[in-house]
Amino acid sequence: MPKSKNNRKRNNKVYRALQVRKPIPKFSQTYLRQMETVGRKMLRLAGADESFLDRLSKTQLQAILNIPSDKPRVVIAKGAQVPRTYLRHIRSIVLSQSEETYVAQNADVALSLNDLASYGIAFHNGLHAYLTRTNIVHKEIDAVNAAIEALDKSELITTQLLAQLRRIIIIPLMSLSQVQFRLYGYRATYEFCPSSTSIVLVVSLTSDTPQRISFKHLGKRREAYRFDVGAMDSEGPIPATIKYSKIFPSCDEKDDRLLEIYIQQHTAIQMKECIRLLRPRDRTHILYMSLHIALRIVEGPDGQPLILAHLGENDVYGYFSFVIQEDKLFILSFLPVTNAQTPEGSRLKQILHLSAKDITYLKMDSLYFLFDVDLDQIPLLKDALVQSGIYRIRNQLEMTRPIPPEVVARRTLFMKKFFEGTPLPATDSDKTGGYELSIRNF
Repeated sequence: MPKSKNNRKRNNKVYRALQVRKPIPKFSQTYLRQMETVGRKMLRLAGADESFLDRLSKTQLQAILNIPSDKPRVVIAKGAQVPRTYLRHIRSIVLSQSEETYVAQNADVALSLNDLASYGIAFHNGLHAYLTRTNIVHKEIDAVNAAIEALDKSELITTQLLAQLRRIIIIPLMSLSQVQFRLYGYRATYEFCPSSTSIVLVVSLTSDTPQRISFKHLGKRREAYRFDVGAMDSEGPIPATIKYSKIFPSCDEKDDRLLEIYIQQHTAIQMKECIRLLRPRDRTHILYMSLHIALRIVEGPDGQPLILAHLGENDVYGYFSFVIQEDKLFILSFLPVTNAQTPEGSRLKQILHLSAKDITYLKMDSLYFLFDVDLDQIPLLKDALVQSGIYRIRNQLEMTRPIPPEVVARRTLFMKKFFEGTPLPATDSDKTGGYELSIRNF
């Protein structure tokens, strides 16, 4: 039975659709102008001659610029265990900060990471594609080849781009990592995207399990985790290390061996109890800042070396005590700045004539007391905190926490009566019928 006319038309349309190749997309004039602007910036930074672009005709120039581009993509690597919340967080950081981060910025050229990762990669591919066209202007072959060679030599879309990407992504990934649970990293690659027919910078988030060992201290067997940084565009986690000579610079014999840093799990718990005003990400940031990015050794009141726990030059929250065994440095505990074994805590102890038990009794070993106590009602304590350098932490936390904790009236009364040397009144909840604090004369 012969096919109907409609069936023949439909079959012919399907056949023609299968045979016709996808045409090269044509972009708007705004897109082409932006591509040309970024391309000229790249040529200037690479020290190449950009005048050959002016000698090309409109059609020839569009042959270079008519290349699809795409913004950097952030995905989860195959087999990695990364929560979707973390993926969205890192993706928003990469997309937002790449527009504010400049690969190069001076009076003449300001090239952002976002433009380089999208338009810049497409422009570089457009130069290569132009050489393969049949209608190429032969007298411009040398100029195009020189531009490609200069761009490759400058390493704009390789070393410089990936270095800026690492700068904006490494701190957020460190802050999300948990030393005793999971380490997060990334791997940057250039991949071809079939849907947009473009070369895309793909950031794949990775995860690794930290290494755990046991060691003996004071006759007890303890467990510690190697303090690693996630695989930041590398094959695996990167262990944090410190030179032995940096801890003891006055040694007669210079010892440049590298010590791997290990940390006990309860150290993170101590930090949480002492500086619970900070968010978990900020506490993790303190660990990586103190033990990897900007490790600083200071001398304690008893001459014992301590590692500074900080987020910057004037943003100190405490110290880490440690012990060295063979080629390993083990973090033993976290000491808040009010601890008597720290420089600030030692000065506070001398000014107020406090003992270590007094600091624990008053719950001053947690920096939370800087907010839940009205220090203006206790001028003696406030002045001592200012003189010892601890009060500045309150000012710092007020900037990071827009809504500080509320003052607790009973806590303020408790501290006030302690430092004024008067007894606390008995309450119904006291099983002993009330107690008196030591009277102190300053």
